[in-house]
Amino acid sequence: MVLVACACALAVPSARAAPSPGPQQEESRDDESREEGSADTGRSFLFREVLLSGFYSSAGVPGLPPGDTTPDHFGLSPRPPGSYVAVDYVRTFTEASWLNRHLLPEWLSIAAMNLHPRVVLDALDTDTGLGRLEFAPQDFWVRFNVGNVDRLTLRIGQFVIPYGANPVLAPRQQFLLPIEATDLGLKWDWGIDLKGPLGEYDWEVAATLGAGEGLHAPRPFSGSPDSRFLLTGRLGTPTYRDAQYGVSFLYGNLPQLRGADIVSPTATRRWRVAADTFYKYGTYLVAGAQLSFGQNRLDAEDAAAGQGSGTAEVLGYRAWLDWVVPTHQDLRLGAQLESVIRDLGRPASDDSALILEVGYSVSTEMSLTLDYRIELHRTRPRSTEGLYLAMIWYGQ
Repeated sequence: MVLVACACALAVPSARAAPSPGPQQEESRDDESREEGSADTGRSFLFREVLLSGFYSSAGVPGLPPGDTTPDHFGLSPRPPGSYVAVDYVRTFTEASWLNRHLLPEWLSIAAMNLHPRVVLDALDTDTGLGRLEFAPQDFWVRFNVGNVDRLTLRIGQFVIPYGANPVLAPRQQFLLPIEATDLGLKWDWGIDLKGPLGEYDWEVAATLGAGEGLHAPRPFSGSPDSRFLLTGRLGTPTYRDAQYGVSFLYGNLPQLRGADIVSPTATRRWRVAADTFYKYGTYLVAGAQLSFGQNRLDAEDAAAGQGSGTAEVLGYRAWLDWVVPTHQDLRLGAQLESVIRDLGRPASDDSALILEVGYSVSTEMSLTLDYRIELHRTRPRSTEGLYLAMIWYGQ
């Protein structure tokens, strides 16, 4: 018996439900609004979203919530995308907008905003009732055009960090996650971001708080064990190409993160370099891969416990594909192989899994996904192998 959970799909006028809009989709909407003429002050979109997800495990999963040793065979999913309710507000602006004509300087014009607040039910929280609800946006930013330079933009707020997978593939509503989410526990963060052109390529750099999706007091450069900050950057091909690739870096002090939660406030110095690519084969098939390498500085407690000599070299990789069945375009199949080797100096230190996915668009507003996660190896005590079923509603 499998627990039916809920996941969402973007309400767009097409035959199959699409994912919720990401930063690149909002940019294209902004371009469209500018083409309509200087008298146009912009466009706005408001969507409502409900996502419920659950799991079934024949072996049972202990530690739900943490401290409970009784194996649970089904329940709310402890893995992303989780279960939540949200609204998604997208607003574009033109030069004719009141803010640009009367408030902002000529060299800094507002271009777009995306406010996507979510209230998430944390399946791993030991609290009861409303104490398990958390505020965890995924995109909560304002973007500006800077200096009248083509494609030079400044973004402030919470956004997808420019490290790892192409930001156009931000994993909203997704069970198949980029490798940085498995490795570091975050894909969104709060801060400031600058993006611009470099010949035929796009560059992007960001300085963020290193706190993930949740709202936490900033602690940059305080010198204390919980001091955290994050610097990221990426150079990649434009998003309109069928074949896209990029290289990126990450450097900072990061705590142990899990969604909106800081599991352990003690921050670890980390650096990463990464490469990513994906290719769109016609209309129906997309395939991609990621590779990352870096280092974690182990604290004195970990080193004393024999988990390394003070540093751990980390290697991660991921290969995935997504296929829309041409003869039945409401049906989608996906697969992903992922692995994070958390210390190359220790044997059997990898967390590796194979994930198979089936998605079905019930309508333009509702979709279902079923994922089967097969753990090939794990280092952590809690197994997440099993079936995950989600239902997503996303509409106006």
